[in-house]
Amino acid sequence: MAAAPPRPGDPAAVGGYTITGRLGQGGQGVVLLGEGPDGERVAIKLIQAGLADGDARGAWAAEIGLARRVKAFCTAQVLDTGESDGVPYIVSEFVDGPSLAQVIKERGPLGGAELRRVAIGTLTALAAIHQAGVVHQDFKPGNVLLSRDGPRVIDFGISRALDAAERTGEDLLGTPPFMAPEQFAGLPSGPPADLFAWGSTIVCAATGRPPFGAGDLPAVISGILHAEPDLGALDGELRELVARCLAKDPAARPTATQALLTLLGHPVPEVRLLAKGQESAAPPARRRRWPVVLAAAACAVALAVTAGVLLTRTGPAPPAAPAPRGGRMPLTSTSEVRIPGTGITLHENPADPVSVSSYVDGRDKTSGTPSYVRDPRTRRFAYHGGFQYPVTSPGGGYVASVSVGALTDPTFETIRIVDRVRGQEVQIRSVARPAYTASPAWRGDGRLLLLTIYPQPGTGRKETDGFVVVDPAARTASVVSLPGGHDSAYQWGADGSTVLHQGAGGTVAVHDLKGRVLRSFRGVGQLLAMNAARSWAGTVFGTTCPGLSVSLCLWDAASGARRASVPLPERVVVRGWLDDLHLLAVRSGPRTTEVIMLDRRGAAVRTLAEGPTADLGDVTLWFTAN
Repeated sequence: MAAAPPRPGDPAAVGGYTITGRLGQGGQGVVLLGEGPDGERVAIKLIQAGLADGDARGAWAAEIGLARRVKAFCTAQVLDTGESDGVPYIVSEFVDGPSLAQVIKERGPLGGAELRRVAIGTLTALAAIHQAGVVHQDFKPGNVLLSRDGPRVIDFGISRALDAAERTGEDLLGTPPFMAPEQFAGLPSGPPADLFAWGSTIVCAATGRPPFGAGDLPAVISGILHAEPDLGALDGELRELVARCLAKDPAARPTATQALLTLLGHPVPEVRLLAKGQESAAPPARRRRWPVVLAAAACAVALAVTAGVLLTRTGPAPPAAPAPRGGRMPLTSTSEVRIPGTGITLHENPADPVSVSSYVDGRDKTSGTPSYVRDPRTRRFAYHGGFQYPVTSPGGGYVASVSVGALTDPTFETIRIVDRVRGQEVQIRSVARPAYTASPAWRGDGRLLLLTIYPQPGTGRKETDGFVVVDPAARTASVVSLPGGHDSAYQWGADGSTVLHQGAGGTVAVHDLKGRVLRSFRGVGQLLAMNAARSWAGTVFGTTCPGLSVSLCLWDAASGARRASVPLPERVVVRGWLDDLHLLAVRSGPRTTEVIMLDRRGAAVRTLAEGPTADLGDVTLWFTAN
């Protein structure tokens, strides 16, 4: 990246760095070339003074904290931050190389191995950025630098805070040819928007123009919202991946990690994934010289013409996640749905307030235990990803999944949240590795998710280490450390502001959401994996009756008094509540296994799913309130 001489008015020094040149200027501020005391060259982004007032300063500090967590895999690493004469600045690694936009403009489109290296390197960077809880928000050829050791992505995680400072009312800042449809609809943008921008950038690199053009702005926006992308001569696996990233529906786009695994083309140990991506993105060990070619590059022109275009949001604020509709389960089924590739049949009724919302096929471990999530409108199952267990919230507003193993982040577990109402997908960090979470349980209103913390696999310890409460709307995960518990999972308490858990001595305790014990009950039996709920017997929680292993005991959630017992046939295990009169249970047989509905007497009154025991033993069905 060539630097111009400093201009009059540029500072002589910022922090402990001497200013030696100017790298660029935009609406947010100026980027200067600096030199540290050890002679190391750095890039210094100095923010305009007018953007550092009021609430913007707090947002800026929060975004800097996130950006500093991004690992240095195909990115320009953040080195330092501070203020100079009251104006915030950020210091990052200086990347010596032209931008992708400059290369396209000077010598035309890329192809072959060179294009593939750019694709892998930029996906590696986005994976690292998203793992840190950051959304780039302005991914484009101008923010990709082609250094000697491979592509580097710059300006990650900073534009979000700066843009918030520049907006007034319902305004939205962006670069239209690389913006996703949801951004023009006035919805907040998340990682899926970065993947849309990545797909647009790869098309631009391969063809010389963005997939929806770069001319008349209304035509560009109309194309992004309604037209099919022009992928030009892109072919093979890369064309297919780019097409998936340019899907209008954010939920249909892969994550950066999924896309990177696709391009690498073979299994990669999770702790090596980002390093492998960076290695694969590096060019041959020789310095490249960029020949000058007179070629029209519409995408490079678009950067100069449309960067920083201010658009006005006209859509209403996104609605809240829907609540479950409630009601009682009908006693009869009216339709059958076959789970593809299995012998499992679902027996359903359109009036069902609870039905199968997702499933995980664990029969073939070599295929990555693929998971499938049901579209609430079409009622069809669609592929959700491998090595993860998706669970839909009551009402269908969110789909949450936790990866099996450290596929996305070797240091923290990451919870993937698909927000169907807002058309977003976000990654939320929870526990530090090597601990992990399991046994997801949504609160009845579908607004909070409860996870149980378990120690590192392979240690021989089975006791729980606490719980995590995930708030998908606030994008937060509250980790509560309570080591030494029983190996049973945490469950929601009666009022949604408490959780239930069984200690190592068998006592069932009621905790608040900070982990404090509010009350406890002795001698109630083994706590079952079912939330406390309102029922014909009152508001109760369930256990295996002490001394009666085939019976279900229901205990008052406030006093601990036994309210009812339900006799259970052999080989029947209760899995939860369907409504206030009916329980969800599994009845296993030597050849056939059934998911059944039990009444208050323990009698099976309806079959909800059935299939070969060999299939239902390894295919996990998740039932959710609609």
